[in-house]
Amino acid sequence: MKNKYLIFIMLLVLSLAVSGCSDKEQTVTVQNEDGQDIDVTYTEGAEDDVCPIGSTITMSNPNTGEGMVMEVMGTEVVDGIEMCHMVAEITVPADDNVAKIEMYTPINENDESFIMTYYDVDGNVLSEMKFMNGKMTMTDENGETFDMTMGMGE
Repeated sequence: MKNKYLIFIMLLVLSLAVSGCSDKEQTVTVQNEDGQDIDVTYTEGAEDDVCPIGSTITMSNPNTGEGMVMEVMGTEVVDGIEMCHMVAEITVPADDNVAKIEMYTPINENDESFIMTYYDVDGNVLSEMKFMNGKMTMTDENGETFDMTMGMGE
């Protein structure tokens, strides 16, 4: 289930980045990996704005009742990298109980850094994936951490 939301989120972030200049809400229909139609409604940000603060994206699957509302919260500097902070609330959590996803993506399109934190319905961290400065860190709900350093540009 996390992979489905990750795919949707990446599609939505991309659509925000290329959407153009408008304050209007727009709805598009995309297909998930199972071929089901998903309605996506979003507010467009300023042209060329990588992090359109205050923009929201609403996704809903009329077949399953699953949905998500993502809001662009603002920019923050994390480990020296300017990042866009987004929060996605899952309106009908699935079996894995992911109720909220907090994401940080870089403002600089050439930077591959990101942070994704998954929360359950009680606000407890289920897992976190962090890729910063060539180092991948994964943390599970018990606080167990796995670090991996990746060669950049090799």
